[in-house]
Amino acid sequence: MANVDPVSIGHDFPARLRVLHVDNDEDFLRLSRRTLEREDDIEGVICVTNTDDAIEYLFERDIGIHCVVSDYELDDGSGLDLLETVREARPYLPFIVFTGTGNEDVASSAISSGATNYLQKGTSGARFVTLTSQIKQAVSRRYIEKQVHRGFRAIDTTREGIALLTNDFRFNYVNEAYAELFDYDSRTLVGRKWGTTLTDDAVDFLSSEVVSTVDSDGEWSGEITGKRRDGSTLTLTLTVSAVADDEYVCAVRDVTERREWEDALVQENERLDEFASQVSHDLRGPLSIIYGYLNLARETGEPEHLDEIERAADRIEAIISDLLEIAREGETTLEPETISLEAFAADVWDGIESEPATLDTESANGRLLADRDRTTELFANLFRNAVEHGGPEVTVSVGTMSDGFYVGDDGPGIPEGRREQVLQSGYSTEESGTGLGLSIVKQIADSHGWQLSIGESDAGGTRFSFSGVERLPAE
Repeated sequence: MANVDPVSIGHDFPARLRVLHVDNDEDFLRLSRRTLEREDDIEGVICVTNTDDAIEYLFERDIGIHCVVSDYELDDGSGLDLLETVREARPYLPFIVFTGTGNEDVASSAISSGATNYLQKGTSGARFVTLTSQIKQAVSRRYIEKQVHRGFRAIDTTREGIALLTNDFRFNYVNEAYAELFDYDSRTLVGRKWGTTLTDDAVDFLSSEVVSTVDSDGEWSGEITGKRRDGSTLTLTLTVSAVADDEYVCAVRDVTERREWEDALVQENERLDEFASQVSHDLRGPLSIIYGYLNLARETGEPEHLDEIERAADRIEAIISDLLEIAREGETTLEPETISLEAFAADVWDGIESEPATLDTESANGRLLADRDRTTELFANLFRNAVEHGGPEVTVSVGTMSDGFYVGDDGPGIPEGRREQVLQSGYSTEESGTGLGLSIVKQIADSHGWQLSIGESDAGGTRFSFSGVERLPAE
């Protein structure tokens, strides 16, 4: 905070005070010393008759003056001149003008120049009682101010966002950490409603739940959604506490990244659970077949049982390949490159067992931006799926759309009620199928940010359409 008197962390309220009294009248100074030092709270009164000596005691001797008392008129200057010198170096040191020169103009000049208080000497015996009281009050007030400033300095420097709120939930004070969380300057938030830094839903929740809890229990802690100046949101942990006069203090911390990480971890754990369940389920069937035919082969010695074992082993190999592809999909970073759709589709087609099926790429006349390895897996799974379900003589067509591409066939098609179901992991209508191929297709599309839809092709079969694809002009 600006203009805060430096304070040592170990500084405490002085047990006994030292007062510097400046006055032309030496007899009056002796009386002042005898009277004030009778007080238990005052350790000593240093008496000087001029500003030079006063400045020496204040700034050149390490004796720790807690309060200055000065006459208005001095032989070598005025008490206001001394006050000005003191204020330049010690802006918060209590300074009481104690003078016999009294009128409203003098009092006004003293206070406007920075005096802590103004008192007239008078002749009553109560004059020193009043002076003693004013000295103690001034030092005590300064001590309290230091503690408050020290507290605010700690609040200002902490990394936790802290704000003080009025009883109508407007900002009365905001530290820099709080303001920076929401991309504001701390001064611009003062006076604004608390809802400035919260979403509408959060404001409603605070009004209906949090405030009543704080008023009854004294505090509420939990998570809430904040709102930055640009409208973006962040997840916060919030603690709200009630203080005097129905005012509130709130502390916030940004946990957006932690919450996103936790959510991602939950999703990954769910994915791993599903993966483990799928592995167990899909491998148990062909393993049972292998063990069954292995026992028969041992008992009968008939070699045809080995053919069944080989087919089951081939299925296990296919399942493992697809499961590894699913696991790889969740870990791979895409590396997009330009793909010429017609040539690319033909290359993938040549890599699968497709004879005597036919590939039609007459309408595949565009280019797209995609990860080549991932997209190869996508097309290979769609081609194998078409051949598996459409029969050995199926015709598979690849073509472009205004915002993407499609892969269709002239096979039996997929009933409308099952089109979403076929994309689920493990779903298959064939005994020999793994039920993972179309699930892999969906994952690869999602990783690219493409939208996959299933419909009927022009030939009456199935058409897989991919939209939201970044296409490039044809060469």
